[in-house]
Amino acid sequence: MGSLLTAIGSHGAGHVRRLLGWMARRLVPEAEPAAVLPFLRRWAVARIKAFQRRRGLVRGMAIVSPRGGRLWAVEQDVPLPGPGEVLVRVAASVVSPGTERAFFLRLPNAVPTYPYYPGYSLAGEVVAVGRGSRHRPGDRVALAAPHASLALAADAQVFPVPPEVPLEEAAFVQLGIIALQAAAKARIRAGESVVVLGLGLIGQLLLQCCASVASSVTAVSRTTRRISDQVRAVADRVIVIEHGGTEVLDTVGASVTFDATGAPDGIPAALRCTGRGGRIVLAGSTRGVTERVDFGLMADRQVTIIGAHISSLSLAERRSLADAFFAMLQDRRLDLATLITERVHPLEAEWFYRRLAGGADATVGAVLDWSRLGASEGMRRAHVFTPPDLAPLRRGRLVLAPLSANGTRWAEGAAP
Repeated sequence: MGSLLTAIGSHGAGHVRRLLGWMARRLVPEAEPAAVLPFLRRWAVARIKAFQRRRGLVRGMAIVSPRGGRLWAVEQDVPLPGPGEVLVRVAASVVSPGTERAFFLRLPNAVPTYPYYPGYSLAGEVVAVGRGSRHRPGDRVALAAPHASLALAADAQVFPVPPEVPLEEAAFVQLGIIALQAAAKARIRAGESVVVLGLGLIGQLLLQCCASVASSVTAVSRTTRRISDQVRAVADRVIVIEHGGTEVLDTVGASVTFDATGAPDGIPAALRCTGRGGRIVLAGSTRGVTERVDFGLMADRQVTIIGAHISSLSLAERRSLADAFFAMLQDRRLDLATLITERVHPLEAEWFYRRLAGGADATVGAVLDWSRLGASEGMRRAHVFTPPDLAPLRRGRLVLAPLSANGTRWAEGAAP
């Protein structure tokens, strides 16, 4: 919005700010204007972009966190695609429990700017394209974008999905890229042993990715909550720290250890698992500061630490890894069915995130099923004068009451 206002000029920008401030006070007089303005800006920017492109607008639904500990399902306008862009109607978006729980709770290294739009991995069908796009309406694609029924993206940033791959599984594309690039940076050689610390979504993807390469794979978890039959089938050994204590980690001596815990004590635990000349691959985003590391032990064992964050990848590398991920799904070398422990209606998002925030939750992978929205809820035409959806700000809670487990709506305010 800032660059847009700069283009308009300081005089025009002042008029726009005053207009939006006036609208905020008139539309939602009971709310602080500062809380309303971000939604009005987003509404205005969509219209300015549509005017610049001489294209229309469509309205869908998005998940937004207006402040810590709250989530709303709100209607959101998107301009039809310009040159080199595609508009995707989303079938499914994947919740990455560790990352999204951290942002929901504002944990260290996960403090967002509000309003915050969570999510970063989804799949759906192209419904409109701009001039010069290599895609066509009806194409099945996956991309990195927040949880919403509609996603507008640059043509180069969407990945074609093979016809044999279900869209629900293709929606894991960003998680698949994260796991595959971590495995690639580990450079696992024949005969080497692997340990995966942490059995969240990334950890369980890494287990499956490494099982066919390593001589043995050990899964390490703090508790038994996420240890499924699939984990026991894939891993040669399963260690539960709460049962055997951390001393058992000293007996492992792995060639490669993946830290997928996202916890500050992950690196010290990984060091205990790793043998002489081994590698530790940091596959998770740590929520906090690791304060105690035995660097003497690290030096004695000649252990190498490898950073493996997805931000280090180029677009070409991401495309290559996305293709490899889809190939593994086609060949059934990855089993995602066992990783999907929840399918959530988008209108139940806040209820689900509140449950996820609990320390005892056992969710591995969750999918927001956007196909469960009504046809007009997921996408419909909007106009310049279609007002913004500010109803949650007026009432302080979801306008559309969440759904119960059997698909009927709860009475407003009575959701669990």
